[in-house]
Amino acid sequence: MSTKTRYDALIPHEYESNGEKKTYWTRVGAAWSNADGKGINIELTPGLSVHGKLVLRIPDQKTEGK
Repeated sequence: MSTKTRYDALIPHEYESNGEKKTYWTRVGAAWSNADGKGINIELTPGLSVHGKLVLRIPDQKTEGK
């Protein structure tokens, strides 16, 4: 049995705090690799309006379940 890699689908929001550039991430869905390994399926939150950049990242264990 193979394990599919799961990714969080995130939108980055860049801002400045005390003169330092920072990024706040909003999770808008999830993604999984296809069974044949030749693509990725992305499932976004229903009713979500997305524009700009969408980033896929392997979930960070310390934020898992939030």
